[in-house]
Amino acid sequence: MNAYLRMALLLPGVLAAGAAAAHHGWSWYGGEEFTLSGTVVEKHFGNPHDRLTVENDGQRWNLVLSPPGRTSRSGFGNDKIDVGDSVTAYGHRHRDDATLEMKTERIRVGEALYELYPNRS
Repeated sequence: MNAYLRMALLLPGVLAAGAAAAHHGWSWYGGEEFTLSGTVVEKHFGNPHDRLTVENDGQRWNLVLSPPGRTSRSGFGNDKIDVGDSVTAYGHRHRDDATLEMKTERIRVGEALYELYPNRS
């Protein structure tokens, strides 16, 4: 097989891997630790990432959790939280201050603390 044909066959896989890595990046979140407490007003468990919408001081924040498999391995899931529950989320706020979003590494519901990204803490 000539080199051009090999490259043509490999290129789609390389590009797909790069896109997947970019999707899972943290580059649009700040480096400083951020904590947010609030009341759950919406929950979504499913691909690509589980998420919660939390109200804090009249503002609605998007809490990006982890992909469903990682969330499940942490012990957290749809059955552990309800709309109206109070939570404290720990992670990193979006770099754009106008975007009320954070990437959540850990989340506390009542006395339970779930480590979504234990190696990032």
